[in-house]
Amino acid sequence: MDEKLPAGCTKPTGRRLLVEGTITLIIFSLFLEITNIVNYLIFVGIWYISLLAVIFWFKSYTYCVIGNEILIKSISGRKTVKMENFKEVFLSQGPIAKRLRCGSIYIILKNGKTTVLFDIKNPEKFLEKIQSSRP
Repeated sequence: MDEKLPAGCTKPTGRRLLVEGTITLIIFSLFLEITNIVNYLIFVGIWYISLLAVIFWFKSYTYCVIGNEILIKSISGRKTVKMENFKEVFLSQGPIAKRLRCGSIYIILKNGKTTVLFDIKNPEKFLEKIQSSRP
C-alpha cells in the first residue's frame, strides 16, 4: 500500500531490488548442489529476509524538491542538497529498471561529491521537476 507523500516528494521503489535479487538467487541455485531440500529452503528464506531488509532500508528514504533544494530524509537523518551547487544531473536506468519504470538520478556537485536518488518511480518526471527548479 502506497503512503501519501507531500507534493514534490517521491520514495524509492523496491521492485528492481526484488527482481534482481530473485534473478541472482536463481543463478546461484543453478550452481548449488542441492542434496537436502530443507537446507535449500532455509537458504532461500535467509536470502529473502536479507533482501527484504535491504529493500526496507531503501524504501525508508524520501526525496523532496523544495524551492531550490532537494531534501533527502531517511531513518538515519536528513540531508539537504542546494541546486546552486549542482554541476550535473542525469538519469541512470538499466534494462530491468526501464521495464519496471524506475531509475536512479545522479547529482554531481561542484565539489566533486555525488548524491544518488535511488530507484525512483517515474524518474523522468522527477528529473524534470529538479531541472525546472534549478536556478
